[in-house]
Amino acid sequence: MRASDLEGYLKRARQSGELDPFWLISGSDDFLAVESTDMIRQCAREMGYLDRQVLDMGARADWSALTMAAADIGIFDDKKILEVRVQNGKPGTQGAKVITSFLERPTEGVVTLFTMPAPEWAAQKAVWWKTLQQKSTVVDCNTVERSQLPAWLKARLARHGQTASPSTLEFFADLTEGNLFAAAQEVEKLSLLYPEGELTEEAIRESVSNSSRFDFDTLFESIHSGNAERAARIIDGLEAQSEALPFLLSMLTMDIRSMLKLRTGFDQGMSRVQGVFSTPSMARAARRLSVKKLANALVVCSWIDRLAKGLPVENRDSDPWLELKSLVIFLAR
Repeated sequence: MRASDLEGYLKRARQSGELDPFWLISGSDDFLAVESTDMIRQCAREMGYLDRQVLDMGARADWSALTMAAADIGIFDDKKILEVRVQNGKPGTQGAKVITSFLERPTEGVVTLFTMPAPEWAAQKAVWWKTLQQKSTVVDCNTVERSQLPAWLKARLARHGQTASPSTLEFFADLTEGNLFAAAQEVEKLSLLYPEGELTEEAIRESVSNSSRFDFDTLFESIHSGNAERAARIIDGLEAQSEALPFLLSMLTMDIRSMLKLRTGFDQGMSRVQGVFSTPSMARAARRLSVKKLANALVVCSWIDRLAKGLPVENRDSDPWLELKSLVIFLAR
């Protein structure tokens, strides 16, 4: 289930008086993972799971501690929640065997909560990972995509009896994209500042700080999809985050070169270009952008590199971030 569905699922668990024995919290967003873990822990406590033990495990850990911890229920507490944290998603050979065996038979009175990132693609085929997903109630804590963020904010506002128009939610999403922790805090702040009812865009503008955070993949996806306005906003955000311009520029240059190879291949009648790993959106962008436009973009990248090193470039602004913003707008149109 998605993290947004967990609250309703736990409400039904409280009503039935039964909590699933195995849980898996996995995904890329730390805020969602922490919040989901807190919600399950709180529900377990309300249902009498008063004993709690945390195990930080990894490939070199003694995994016999897991079975021992499950069997070790206190004299006065006959229900226990056991949290197993695998920080890198790699339990090792021993851990994989113990997890697979452990999941075969739930221990009465014990709820076990596994928290870990999803392992690498190849490791996801492993028996232990497949078993963990099949036997556990899985909570997907991957980052909320930009297209889904207004709906996520709407649901959070609804908890406090507040609403907002679609355009206001879009504006709110622009201010908090990529930073769910800040988004949740802003929702809580709005609930304290304003009564129940509809929030205006003016209220959001006056009360919500711009706390959006972006990564390079988000920038490239915006360029590929032809969203010039968003691409420009992301550049502003990356600059505010003090991201390393030389590294960003090298990644962008590689992306442009890949699109140039794709477009050249497409013009020659190829459906695929050997040696180029591309996403569907990159392939669409390569068909949209001409060879000349992509080649010119590479020239501009070399100019921006000079500007970033403090070297002048004739007829270009001295601010490399401003030139970079112009370049991504050029590519996204």
